[in-house]
Amino acid sequence: MTTESPRPTKIRLENLVEGCLGDIDAEEFLEGMEFTDLNLAEVAAAQATFLDCRWSNVNFGDAESPIDLTGARISGTEITDCRADTWNMPRGNLLRTEISGTRIGAGVVYDSVWEKVVFTNCRISYLNLRESKLTDVEFRDCKIDEIDLDRAKVSRVAFPGSNVGVFHCEGATLGNVDIRGLEPHKISGVHSLRGATIDETQLMLFAELFASELGITVE
Repeated sequence: MTTESPRPTKIRLENLVEGCLGDIDAEEFLEGMEFTDLNLAEVAAAQATFLDCRWSNVNFGDAESPIDLTGARISGTEITDCRADTWNMPRGNLLRTEISGTRIGAGVVYDSVWEKVVFTNCRISYLNLRESKLTDVEFRDCKIDEIDLDRAKVSRVAFPGSNVGVFHCEGATLGNVDIRGLEPHKISGVHSLRGATIDETQLMLFAELFASELGITVE
């Protein structure tokens, strides 16, 4: 059986209007805007919608004072060369979005819906996607220290050219999840890897991790 690859869509943004800090607020609907060189520390944007926008060189706030994107909806958007010590967007929707060259410390994005999302050349310390639903998501040439997919529903997700240190998938439902090439030093939830694709080299590398997770002693 052939593993199905993610099916991202290409974003085309034209005739964008320059946005400023004052445009962003909770429950706002912002469409066709370009945000550049902004510091969004402590900005309240819960339940806001960003449609067909572009973010460039934006700081989404320090660890102690991140922007609040709880329940926000970001769709058809490009996020380039940005920084988020804490990306605070739980219960949000990330749809048809491309994120590149961005540094994320802690991604607090649990209980979210992600569809047709591409991360390219991003550095992520910790990504909390517990109980989220991911469809057609790709991490290209990214470095991720730890990703948490516990109890998530994950379909057509791949990690080409990426490195992941710790991979959590306890209680996850996986379908067409391609983790070939990854060499995590810890996998939590081995019994939930049903629906994932690995290669023969990984099978040998993961043998000790699998045995440990399943309580098997190898002598």
